[in-house]
Amino acid sequence: MRNLNSDMKNHEIFISYSRKDLQQVISIRDEIKEKIGAESWIDIKGIESGDQFINKIVGAIDKAKVVLFMVSEASMKSEYAQREVMYAKNSGKKVVPVILDNSQLQGWFLFLFGVVDYIDINNPRQKDKFFENMRGWLGLADNDEGPVDLFDVGLHYYLKHDYQVALDWLMRAAKYEYADAQYYIGLCYCFGHGVDIDYKKAKEWLMKAASQNHADAEENIGLLYKHGLGVKRDSREALRWYRKAWGHGSLSAQYDIGKCYYFGRGVDIDYQEAVRWFAMAAENGLAKAMASLGYCYFEGEGVPVDYKKALYWFEKSGGSTASYHIGYCYYHGLGVKKNYKKGVSWFEKAIKTNHAASEYYLGLCYYYGYGVKRNLSAAIVHFRKAVKQGYEEAREILKAIDKDAGEVPPEKFTIL
Repeated sequence: MRNLNSDMKNHEIFISYSRKDLQQVISIRDEIKEKIGAESWIDIKGIESGDQFINKIVGAIDKAKVVLFMVSEASMKSEYAQREVMYAKNSGKKVVPVILDNSQLQGWFLFLFGVVDYIDINNPRQKDKFFENMRGWLGLADNDEGPVDLFDVGLHYYLKHDYQVALDWLMRAAKYEYADAQYYIGLCYCFGHGVDIDYKKAKEWLMKAASQNHADAEENIGLLYKHGLGVKRDSREALRWYRKAWGHGSLSAQYDIGKCYYFGRGVDIDYQEAVRWFAMAAENGLAKAMASLGYCYFEGEGVPVDYKKALYWFEKSGGSTASYHIGYCYYHGLGVKKNYKKGVSWFEKAIKTNHAASEYYLGLCYYYGYGVKRNLSAAIVHFRKAVKQGYEEAREILKAIDKDAGEVPPEKFTIL
């Protein structure tokens, strides 16, 4: 029979718990050992005296890769559990709350952990996920796992924003020259996910994936050249990579190519060609391409002005800029019957993501009572928000309001 005093030299897991939960904790420890082969350290003899006990606890936490805090009514009242968890968190350990008795984190523990994913060990699905996650946290893999399996685990943790664990799995898959893994490692270096930002290393990994015709990697290399990240800024080279990405199936590369023609990056400005590429991407469901295509119809760039088509694409695309333009059309009666109330509704959607022009138009609506009950105070609030976001027209109307004691002719500021 196993010695219940877990003073193990090679443990990977430290378990913090209340002795009132001892039998359930022992069962969990044994199941961890059985399913993934990992040893756990738990204090079973009970609290020893003074420095000897503290040194054992500190040493055991230091050696562990993961600390499991067994959440129960009893453990959340335990001073020692609190000290163990605090030391583990301060030491940079992965600390995972495991619910034993349907308790919820509360008090000091809720303050420390905040809103985090926890494991309800009584829920069969969560319990299965717990063992799957534990393998990732400990960096374990079956010897017979190939690059697809390794990548899938890495992607799982990447999407959960557990980037250091993700990167370990992605690196394992990349040893097989697996293009998707190389691509995501490139993203990690681009965005500082689990590593320091390093655009040169990012390009190295993206180039490895691109050598296997990985379209997303090719597009991102183009973006590095566009912004001059880790390479010399080169719009022509960016466009060349966008075209390669498009040739290998990237839909968003169509949009990138359209922007090159729209802004004259690496080619002469050609609005008609920009519209052609935006339309291809929009038809394939890319929201930002829909918004750009709507803007071209709105402004008459590359196509005749057509507010109805503009509205169609703005409504399909979503987003704050599209919401603003829809509101603008209702405010001015462009492509639709003038309807201030609908205009207000769309402007309100747009300001949820800090859209300055929509703040300004809401200010006008409240100032003149267009679609809402006239409210000078609300108008001033929206004008000030617009000014704060850099919309200078709002500054001018605030000056006029102050000068004219709140009375400004409607025709002075409504048409821009």
